[in-house]
Amino acid sequence: MNPNHAYATARQLIDLDADYTVHIRTATGWTQPTDPDHRELPGLDVLLAARRLLRARPAGHVGSTHPDTLDMHTGDGQLWLRFAATTPGDNDPAPAEPATDDRAPEGLWRLLGLSGSSLVPVARCDLTDSDLVTLARTCLTLSQTHPVPQQVVPPECAMLLERLATSAEALDTGLPGAPDIDDALLRTNLLTLADTALALYRAHGDPDDLLGRPEVLLLAHLAYDDTPP
Repeated sequence: MNPNHAYATARQLIDLDADYTVHIRTATGWTQPTDPDHRELPGLDVLLAARRLLRARPAGHVGSTHPDTLDMHTGDGQLWLRFAATTPGDNDPAPAEPATDDRAPEGLWRLLGLSGSSLVPVARCDLTDSDLVTLARTCLTLSQTHPVPQQVVPPECAMLLERLATSAEALDTGLPGAPDIDDALLRTNLLTLADTALALYRAHGDPDDLLGRPEVLLLAHLAYDDTPP
């Protein structure tokens, strides 16, 4: 299957507002990571894991046999993960509680993004308009706190930030007739702001914890564009 088509399918299967428990297939059955902090991931982390899997060489496979579970197989067949939504519907059976295991399979944390990864880069076209709006807001947040490095930012960025600030303020204060950010700015504008957010984040990080986890994860995802194939 084409990785782009497979990603579109994964996007439909994953609820970004849900939390998922991490299940690992071993010779003795399904287990969970020993570390309690690694046994559950928010939906966006699961989506990013799917992106890494589908862009790996060889590409992995993402599928589902139940509305509240998602299976991921690495292309080399060495790792099989199952993500189960922690808030299944009232009529859906809850997944059985797995036993814990003392060792995580090799490559697990690279796939989940908890350590360095050597996977191929993703394309900017993988970012949805919703992703780009999130990154544009991230750019606005960072630019209001840190100076914009002119040497790595297109000159039109200042104008875009001014337009973004006006649209964001109108939306956030509930003004009548306020335009959506993705209506007020073209996708190319949003990509420019996404690149600026990445440049700001690389230059300054987020020492004051101004950004939420989704914004930081999206910036990390966008950084893969600079990874050599």
